[in-house]
Amino acid sequence: MPVVTYRYQALKEALAAAIGRPSDGGDPRLPHALAVVSGLAANGYLASLLVARYCRLGAPDAARGVFDAAVAASALPAKPLLYNAMLRGYLALGLPRETAAIFRGMPPRCAPDRHTYHLAATACARAPDVELGRRVESDAAERGFASDLLVATALVGMHAEAGDMGAARRVFDGMPRRDTVAWNAVIGGYARAGCLGEAVEMFNSMRSVDGAMPTEATLVSLVSGYAGCGSWRGRGMMHAVVVKSGFHRSLFVSNALLELYSEFGCLNEAVMLFRHMEAKDSITWSSMIGGLVRNGKPGYANKLFRWMVSNSAVLVTRSILINVIMACAELGDWREGKWIEENYVHGGVSESMRDPSVVTALIYMYAKCGKLDSSVSLLTETAEVRGDVVAWNAMIKGCGELGQVEKAIGFAVEMQRLGIDPDAVTFLEILPMISLIPSLKKGMEAHAQIVKRGFQNTRTIANSLICMYGRCGSLRLSVEAFSEIVDKDAISWTSMMQVHAWNGLAAEVVRLFELMKKTTVQPNHYTFIAVLSAYKNTGLVEEGIGLLKCMEEQYGLEPHVEHISCVVDMLCRTGRLTDAYHLILSSHSEHAKNTVLWGTLLNGSRSWGDLVIGEAAARHLLSLDPENGAHYKMLADIYVSLGRRDDANNLRMLMSRGLDCRPGCSWTEGG
Repeated sequence: MPVVTYRYQALKEALAAAIGRPSDGGDPRLPHALAVVSGLAANGYLASLLVARYCRLGAPDAARGVFDAAVAASALPAKPLLYNAMLRGYLALGLPRETAAIFRGMPPRCAPDRHTYHLAATACARAPDVELGRRVESDAAERGFASDLLVATALVGMHAEAGDMGAARRVFDGMPRRDTVAWNAVIGGYARAGCLGEAVEMFNSMRSVDGAMPTEATLVSLVSGYAGCGSWRGRGMMHAVVVKSGFHRSLFVSNALLELYSEFGCLNEAVMLFRHMEAKDSITWSSMIGGLVRNGKPGYANKLFRWMVSNSAVLVTRSILINVIMACAELGDWREGKWIEENYVHGGVSESMRDPSVVTALIYMYAKCGKLDSSVSLLTETAEVRGDVVAWNAMIKGCGELGQVEKAIGFAVEMQRLGIDPDAVTFLEILPMISLIPSLKKGMEAHAQIVKRGFQNTRTIANSLICMYGRCGSLRLSVEAFSEIVDKDAISWTSMMQVHAWNGLAAEVVRLFELMKKTTVQPNHYTFIAVLSAYKNTGLVEEGIGLLKCMEEQYGLEPHVEHISCVVDMLCRTGRLTDAYHLILSSHSEHAKNTVLWGTLLNGSRSWGDLVIGEAAARHLLSLDPENGAHYKMLADIYVSLGRRDDANNLRMLMSRGLDCRPGCSWTEGG
């Protein structure tokens, strides 16, 4: 070997060792400088090491400088080593768009390899960039990489992230060999897309088809998907799957289960799971505290937070802070919120001290608690949120929930005066407030601003306009807003039905529902409430019973207590008390324990003088709510109507012993 070649090789190896294992505290600038001086900076191998090193240190600009210099100074080799290093570095730093741009800039003479396509497909999934993703898939297929395990798995993930499960499944089914990562990608994609049947089917197949064992990631994807789209009844099934798979002690899987139970309002199960978890991290505590807040237990959320900071070593994170501040807002307890702010926002928690999300939560909390001065101070004196429309929206929302509609609208005007443009959320907060006043003039002014800002084609805002005009008494403007929506969704149709119901036009509600069924839009629970209320008001009992069956059998929607109550009420109005009784008993077990349903039936029995059904309904009511004297009174009225005054007097004697005589009630939809 010539001496020059030997020295060149030795120097290159020495520089590579210095870059990979630096002895100067991790600073790669010295070996970088030596590489430049020695003329080796354009070497693809050394440049790729420098790029990787700078990216690991969080210096993307320095890495890009090395990359650009190497590309400009040398004829590129056939291997894409340098490009792969830059792609991998950008992805690791959370820069998918920059990663995609690097791939686009690859010259034809530098042929991508399997790693290049894997990194490019991952970047397209995260960016997202559907157009480039198609090109990556096409190029990979042309070069024979489409069925490669690494590339195909990334393509499955890319399609799944874009919501195109047909394409994801096509790539997956074409893979000659599939590992757990590939199965996780397709299962996670189905779960995120709400296709739970397919997700569970793939989960059950992964072991039998390819012998792939589920991992924590598999179960987390499955449980999280179920939490977002699954049915209330199947929550226990997910927990059973976790236990059967042997991951019930996994912290990550347990956190996903905790979120699932909280999402479905199953606080008893959530608390039991929380207590039995051997390890708890900040996500665990945040999920439990947030679950309590979302399910109407903010007081318990605050107590749990106090216990956590006193008895555990878990650090107070941004997520935990936001949840506990929301608890204070729900309680109207600004003093507790102030204590949290002083101790955990301004008290040395550097992560949260100036965090816009935390400050925004505080602004909302103070506004909802009526401490507008504190909200305004935070909004105007905190640089991070002063010009942030999200923070202003929080102020507007807090004022609106406090009932101070004029002040909320005033803040919306002031925000624009300061040059902060309202976004869609601003109008989504303002329009329902105008409905509460109600003021057609202010509603039309808001509509003019919506058109001026270019939000008139935003469907959520158009849906809100339908309700606002309906509440303000203008059926004509409400219908116009509905007619102008090009791509109507279930909320659009349901809102229009509700407006007609408010105006006593039950027949029009039914007509709209029939029109909706001819479209591809699937009705939701609220749609059926509106239609059932219309059937009730027009006396269409058989149609109502049929609709209740239809929503479950045809549309897969489990009837809620509101739906059952509507049908029970219409049956009671027509004297079909036995049918109403059997409907309640055949309903979901939780519905059969609902006092509203039995109260409606007891009231109907009183109207029709039916002692048999009345006593049966009363037995259920007295076992569920024995302290409510209104139930005894309704049963006593039935006895009186049938001439059984002794039985009525006995019940009144019980009532005189201190029972709570709250009036009975039944759920109805206005119309």
